[in-house]
Amino acid sequence: MSKVALIQLDRYDQDELNTVMAAAFDKLNLSDLFEAGERILIKPNMLSAVSPDKHVTPHPHVFQALAGELKKLKLILSYGDSPAIDSPERAARICGFESVAQNMNIERVDFSSSIEKEIPDAAIFRRMPLAKGVDDADGLVTLAKMKTHALTSMTGVLKNQFGVIPGTVKAKLHVNYADLEHFSMMLADINRCVSPRMAVMDGIIAMEGNGPRNGRPKEANMLLVSADLVAVDTLAAVAMGLEPAELPAIRHAAASGLGEMDPEKIELILMQVSGSAVAVSEGLLSEMADSLLIPDFQRAETQRSTMTRATRFGAPLARQFLLNRPVIDPELCTRCGICVKTCPVEPKAVLQKVKSDVPVYHYQRCIRCYCCQETCPEGAIMVRKSLINRLMRA
Repeated sequence: MSKVALIQLDRYDQDELNTVMAAAFDKLNLSDLFEAGERILIKPNMLSAVSPDKHVTPHPHVFQALAGELKKLKLILSYGDSPAIDSPERAARICGFESVAQNMNIERVDFSSSIEKEIPDAAIFRRMPLAKGVDDADGLVTLAKMKTHALTSMTGVLKNQFGVIPGTVKAKLHVNYADLEHFSMMLADINRCVSPRMAVMDGIIAMEGNGPRNGRPKEANMLLVSADLVAVDTLAAVAMGLEPAELPAIRHAAASGLGEMDPEKIELILMQVSGSAVAVSEGLLSEMADSLLIPDFQRAETQRSTMTRATRFGAPLARQFLLNRPVIDPELCTRCGICVKTCPVEPKAVLQKVKSDVPVYHYQRCIRCYCCQETCPEGAIMVRKSLINRLMRA
């Protein structure tokens, strides 16, 4: 039976976060996962350099509460991530992690260079370029944000490990594993390689809609803590109104033995702050699923039809006219060219002839990785249903 602490909070109060994080560590016996003197890397999701009030990345107060508990175990802590755009240094500063880390004497480590790492039991990703800062650590703790995602429907603690690969290499992997099933198998292989000790997901204020960067903040009032990453993402999917078994990232991770996705085998430990105390109750996810739903949660615009899966093997016209596509709003576009820079295919699927032009898509080249939508700093790119899909759902 896997256990997940679901902490109910409606604000980022540092004292409350410290209290409930300590309670979660105690209730889940998480200190048993570590030995004094170990070098442990905290990997917060730093998608890009955005301030905490945008709720794109985990809140720095959550980072501080987590680091505080790990410090009590006499561990040697470090932190880092490889943003999709921006440098790791700038992202750490603007996301609010740098100041917390400096105050707590936590070093930011190298996520720009990498070493080749073998994954002996990999399904498809047998050699991976692992960030040096990850390889130098004895273990990893993952800190994610609860968000929607145009490619994977949701992004949580499992997908957060994609960031252990330096930024420029990640773009190539989107091309090599353009199929969502293969991409999800790759994520499972990465998680098997780095084997996170535990996970924390910040869903106090989550993100809905056009995630993972340009969606809307959504009050979900939950902080999830567990040693089982699959169980954490399963719970988050249920809260978003998604079916975990239909999400390849969760399904392949569970099939690989990385954790539990069966709601009958996931025990929830509900925690609420009451003054200086924490009230605790317990139950199975299967019994509590309906009560966990986030009201009126808007999912990402994704696509999972059999017809869509049939277009993976060639058929460029089918891909062009059946698949949902990224679309640029010229009123919001600032012509920065980041979408062109982050497009992983060659020749580029989105082009900008001159700096003053709105970039233009060539959909026959587009692999629907939605890297452009993910990294657009202005939220000018949306995923739109194809004409055929609009007609079929009309």
